[in-house]
Parts: sequence; C-alpha cells; structure tokens
Amino acid sequence: MTTSQQAPLQAAPQAPLRAAMRPFGVSVFSRVTELATRHSAINLAQGFPDFDPPAALIGAAEEAMRQHVNQYAPSPGLPVLRRAVAAHSERHYGVGYDPDTEVTITAGATEAMWSATTALLEPGDEAVIIEPYYETYAPCVVAAGGTVRFVPTTFPDFQIDLDRLAAAFSPRTRLVFVNSPGNPSGRLITPEEYVVLAELAERYDAYLISDETYEHLTYDRRSHLRASAVPGCRDRTLVLSSASKTFSATGWRVGWVLAPPPVTEAIRRVHQFVTFAAPSPLQWAVAAALDASGYDDYLDELAADYHARRDVLLSYLARTELSAVAPEGGYFVMARCPGDDVAWCEDLAARVRVAAIPGSAFYHDRSGGRDLVRFAFCKQLPTLHEAGARLTGQTMPTG
Repeated sequence: MTTSQQAPLQAAPQAPLRAAMRPFGVSVFSRVTELATRHSAINLAQGFPDFDPPAALIGAAEEAMRQHVNQYAPSPGLPVLRRAVAAHSERHYGVGYDPDTEVTITAGATEAMWSATTALLEPGDEAVIIEPYYETYAPCVVAAGGTVRFVPTTFPDFQIDLDRLAAAFSPRTRLVFVNSPGNPSGRLITPEEYVVLAELAERYDAYLISDETYEHLTYDRRSHLRASAVPGCRDRTLVLSSASKTFSATGWRVGWVLAPPPVTEAIRRVHQFVTFAAPSPLQWAVAAALDASGYDDYLDELAADYHARRDVLLSYLARTELSAVAPEGGYFVMARCPGDDVAWCEDLAARVRVAAIPGSAFYHDRSGGRDLVRFAFCKQLPTLHEAGARLTGQTMPTG
C-alpha cells in the first residue's frame, strides 16, 4: 500500500468511564510529576518527602514480618493499632474514642474518605467543600452520586466567609469537608469557624469529614485543634488522619477514621469491600511508633525540622517575582505568580527545572486559582537550597 493509499488514522477509543467522572481527568499530581521527570526538575510539586521514615519505624515493620504478622488483619484494623490511635487522640487532644466501636484502620486517609463518602451519601445528596481543596474530595462525592457545593476562599489568608458557608447548605446537605492544617492553603481552621460548622451540621443533619493528616505540622507556636474537640462537633464529626505525613511514609498507606459508633459501622460496611484491610505488618509498626516512649519528643523534632524547611523555602521565594504567604501548618507554600498558573508552572519546570502545582487545580472553577502556585517543602534542606538557587537564578541548570 502506498502512502496515499494508507487508511486514515483512527481516533483512540474513548475510555469507558462513566460520564460523571470524566471531567476529573488525570490527577494533577501525576501530570506535574511526569513533567518534572521529563525535564529532570526538582519536584516541589507532589507532597512526598525525599527522605526515609524514622529507622525505628522501618525496624518495627521488619520485626513484624519476622514475627509472622503477614496475613490479613481484621477488617476494622489490628486491635493494637486501633488502641494506639484512640490513646493518641485522648493524649494530644483530650478526645476519647472506643477502639472497638469508633476507630477503623484504612488504606490511607484517602480510602477512609472514599469509604466514608460512599457509606453516607445517597444519590442526589449534597456535600459542601471549602476551596482550595485537596483534589480527592469532589470525585468521592460525585462517584457516590452526590452533588458538590463549593465555598471559595481567597489568597492570601483563605479565611472562610461564614455567610457564604451558610448559603451553601440546603436540606440536601449531608457532608461537609474540612481540612486543617489545609492542603494547599496551610491554614488552620479557627474555633469560631468550627462552632459555626457544628451549628450548620446540626441544623441540616449533616456530618463533618475532618481531614487532619497534617495534624502534627504546625508553626509559629500554633497548635492543631481536633474538630471533634469543639463543643457540638463530637457526634457529627469523622476525623481522618494517617501515618503518611507524621512518619514521612506516604507509600505505606496506613490511615484511620474516628467516628461515632453508628457512623463507624456504616463506614466499615463499605471499607470491607474496598480494601478489606490495610497491610498488617505496617499497621503493627505504626502502632509501635505511636506507643513509643519517645513519640512526643519525635513530634517536637518533626515540627521544628519542618519549620526550618518552611523558612528556607520562604527565604528564597522572597527573592523572586512571587508573592508567598507563610503557612500556619502543613508542608506547602502558596504563592501568587505573574500570569497564568498552568503556563507559569510549565515554564518553570522546563526552563528553571523546578516543579510546582498550578493553584487552579485546587478550585472547581479554574479562575479561582489561576494566578496561584503551590510548592512543597517536605524535602531535605540540600534539595530546598538547590531548588532555591534555581528559583533565584543563582545557578541555572545546563544540558
């Protein structure tokens, strides 16, 4: 067959994905990480550390495997870890949970979120999501047949407009997603905001899904407030957290959800058919770490180390064209960039070889963050210094 006789190219068949999920596309984290790899850029985009978890945690996992903790755990989680998670909540926040009826171990906080949303939403129910938001929240709602009502907040303080929040509620509201410390905002929700959230949840018979995965990363003498510790919140709050950020083990996928018994029962009904159980030896290791005698000292060192990393990155950003704000918690810095955020991040990766996340990825309406960018500082100091040197033009990559 000659060139002129060749059959026309056929378009690739569309993935057989249900229509409701098609708008979400491929995760921005996957796309930007691929961009970073292509340009050999320093990855300050995806929020994973470039250093290992504590040696004691790894050792505990090795010991668990040697002690034959290698088969299925009970679906709700190993009892030893459920007890450790409950004790941790009581010790740090004064909020007690029954490890048998109110604690469920999941394959990371993301699975906890997915299972909780699937368990509690009926088709046609609504969920309120405060923007900017972690990208998993909306797909969880839509996959369960729900509808999202967004409440935007704006750079630089990301303060919640309480009137706008109240207007987002309706008789169909079933869930409200809150995240403190926030990803990507780095903001801590205030007690006053929690009180309003509790009042609205009570009025509309809704539940708060409180994502607290960055709970031990707070700065400038601030402390984390557990949502369920706020008066009126305990019986209407699902607290989600995990080992990922506290122990720099994002690949372990060990998380948990704390909730009142009827809600816990509902979540477990779904969880058993999603992952059944998180990895047994890793559960055992996390329990040992939470119970370790030096755990509280470790947390102090962790927060101090991240405080230093935050300040290093901020010092470099202050010498660029960006306008950055110091986060109150978490391990991300949000900054205002000149021009379109997507184009700016693409140019940054290709020309400067530093990768960051476009801020519009955290808003349902791209205009909400089209001039914002998110940097992760969960990296070793040499990594941050090299990235800072590139950002400020002190050294430019070649080749």
